[in-house]
Amino acid sequence: MLQLQWPRILLMRNEAQTRFELIDPMLIDHCGWRREDIRVEQTAPQIDIVKGKGYRRPAGRTDYLLCRPLIEGTEAIPLAIVEAKHEGLPAEHGLQQGRRYRLGKLHHVPFVFSSNGHQFVEFDEVTGLTSEPRPLAEFPKPTELLERYLAARNLKPDSPSAAMLTTRYEKGREFLRYYQDAAIRAALDQLIEQIETGTSRRVMLPLATGAGKTRLAAALLRKLFDAGRIGKALFVCDRTELRDNGLTDFQAAFGNDAAEVDTLHPQKNARVLIATYQTLDHGTKEEKFFRQNYPPNYFDAIVIDECHRSAWGDWHEILVHNKDAMQIGLTATPRHIRVRQIDNEETKKGVEEDKRKLADNYNYFGEPPYEYSYGQGVEDGYLAPAEIEQYDIYHDDKTQSERIRGVYRADVKDKKLTNVLTGQPVTPEAVAEKSEGGSLEARLVMPERVKAMCEHLFGRLLATGDRDPLQKTIIFCASDYHADLVTNQMNNLYASWCREHGQKRVQIYAFKCMSSVNGQGEIPDFRGRQRSHIIATTKDLLTTGVNVPCVRNIVFFRYLHSPILFHQMVGRGTRIDEATGKLMFRIFDYTGATALFGEGFITPPPSGDDGGDGPEPPPPPPRVKVRGVKIDIEHAGNFNLLGIDGKMQRVTPQEYQQRLIADLRQLVPSLAKFREKWLDPAQRGELMQQLAQQGLLPEKLRDAAKIDNHDAEEYDLFDILSALAYGIAPRTRHSRAEQFDGGPEWLIRLPQPAAKVIRAIVKQFENAGTDALEARELWETPEIKKLRGLAALRAGGEPSELMRKTKETLFVA
Repeated sequence: MLQLQWPRILLMRNEAQTRFELIDPMLIDHCGWRREDIRVEQTAPQIDIVKGKGYRRPAGRTDYLLCRPLIEGTEAIPLAIVEAKHEGLPAEHGLQQGRRYRLGKLHHVPFVFSSNGHQFVEFDEVTGLTSEPRPLAEFPKPTELLERYLAARNLKPDSPSAAMLTTRYEKGREFLRYYQDAAIRAALDQLIEQIETGTSRRVMLPLATGAGKTRLAAALLRKLFDAGRIGKALFVCDRTELRDNGLTDFQAAFGNDAAEVDTLHPQKNARVLIATYQTLDHGTKEEKFFRQNYPPNYFDAIVIDECHRSAWGDWHEILVHNKDAMQIGLTATPRHIRVRQIDNEETKKGVEEDKRKLADNYNYFGEPPYEYSYGQGVEDGYLAPAEIEQYDIYHDDKTQSERIRGVYRADVKDKKLTNVLTGQPVTPEAVAEKSEGGSLEARLVMPERVKAMCEHLFGRLLATGDRDPLQKTIIFCASDYHADLVTNQMNNLYASWCREHGQKRVQIYAFKCMSSVNGQGEIPDFRGRQRSHIIATTKDLLTTGVNVPCVRNIVFFRYLHSPILFHQMVGRGTRIDEATGKLMFRIFDYTGATALFGEGFITPPPSGDDGGDGPEPPPPPPRVKVRGVKIDIEHAGNFNLLGIDGKMQRVTPQEYQQRLIADLRQLVPSLAKFREKWLDPAQRGELMQQLAQQGLLPEKLRDAAKIDNHDAEEYDLFDILSALAYGIAPRTRHSRAEQFDGGPEWLIRLPQPAAKVIRAIVKQFENAGTDALEARELWETPEIKKLRGLAALRAGGEPSELMRKTKETLFVA
């Protein structure tokens, strides 16, 4: 069947054509690069959230790398990245210095080139300079670029330590994602430098939850073994669940030479030992398990998982005991902490404690040579994006929320007050003068508050989950007792819902996942069974070391004061689960916890103060149960997480709209130019891609837009963007399609068969907008096929010209 072909504007090559037809031939035929030196890598398609659902984009980001072995016959490693530009754009177009720097950092290469097929510019990370455009024929030859690379990295390819870098991956580089390989190379570069200079061999790698740190660790250790640099290695984690999951990755790399350690089996015959901190620390201070079984410097390499919170205190002894080993710290915690202005004293203390922990890490391991953030993982399509719903809790018709105001003794003096443990009445003096944040939940138990929050959450789960309450969810509670109350209330709500809807109940719906009830043993069912163990209530047990990709909702019923803990909790939802169709997750925030996403992360240098033990804190007062409080829950706003240069920022839909419109106007200053681009599929696609690279999806404006009291769904995206960015009076798709009812003049003059096809095409626009005009399926729709489609259209002239006129008429101002 004949297909409508759109002419290429000015016959200019797009980015892919520029690369294949201009850049590749020049590099290969003129500059001496081999075809195998040119590697094209594509990330997973990014996921966008539109109307509460996750949708993958058609394709991911394509990166164009130049690779070369440091020594012939060894592993080829990336030396530079090349950005191919549309032939009609300047060579340096769109590559500001910050973007060049980030592209280089992501792939751990010191050189970034940009070319339109005729000229190229270069960004050099070492000097920080961007060159003037030069003819592509002057592009660096492989030997020249390799020499510059070795100088930039201070590498001597024939040195014994360089074998760590040049040794091939046992499973091949394709077994790893690009950032895992980049992180390994960055770590090895740092270790090589430390070996050459005789300094302590320590590296820290922050990578987001779900980025595959364990697989990375296994590949790195295998590379070190194959290079002959180590004989025995230890991987240390702080959860049995992590140890068991990690064994799979390590045995894939080492077979039976990787083994789990427990207190009965030190596994001295294995090459790689996988152990929990708790196992290694078992025993008295003088007879620790690790001291009894492994003499000093027994291990040549140690990988510490979640190093930000477990490498200090008693666990630090393991590192000191093996001071000559290569020590590699892994963490999912962002490198730095900076949050907005904080008024709550408990949050201030939490933030300061987190800063101290991070400062300890940086003091010990030094600056990380590589980082892969959650925001970058979302941009690359490897991690799930989040949508945030925030709610405020109001007591007894107060004008300020609990989160802002707290609870005063005077607020509850006339309520029914009892001791939580004995049930005996207590006086108002048993209640603190003011309770707020974590202290509120520690001191006061309010059954009406628990009931109202659970009822509201259950309603939101139904509303956002197609009326299905069986959505894997983690609720973070304030305490073990709070988890009991929430578990019972959620089970009651679910049982009532099943009775009302005639549904059979699953055996276990909500369950408490706390160490007090061996919650660790419930995790496999939570992860593996679709119709059991649906809602997990916990305090800290599920914050780290738990891989449950099917979790769709993260709920904050507890106040948080620690950015580190917050990011760990959010990390429980960031994994994608293609098997169950989970591409995004929701955060239901009832305590303002998501404000800890912050504006960025900056950590001060270590203060030198180790804090000391200090005096024992006084015992907490007995908790008081307060009955008779009227609770209202009000919507405090929805938020998007906007990825900007690999960092996530929490923004309202209005802020998202303002950012998108500002970027659109910068790219296309006038309505006339915008209309011109919109009419041409290639230019329109490029414009949408430019916005997408900034994390902006115009389609999301429909979620918040209300135009002239019409639902945004009635408008084409052209009108929504034109109204918001350029101030025109918008027209609905129906209004635009009406122009074809009795005209226009050029349509009236067409043969009837051609005119009928045009009107059928316009009908498709009225139903589905611009996308329908450019869909391949357009000519397969029954109405158009019945009218003989392209064949009938040709009776009136050239199809592409008639389609152009149709669009021009539809989108007339």
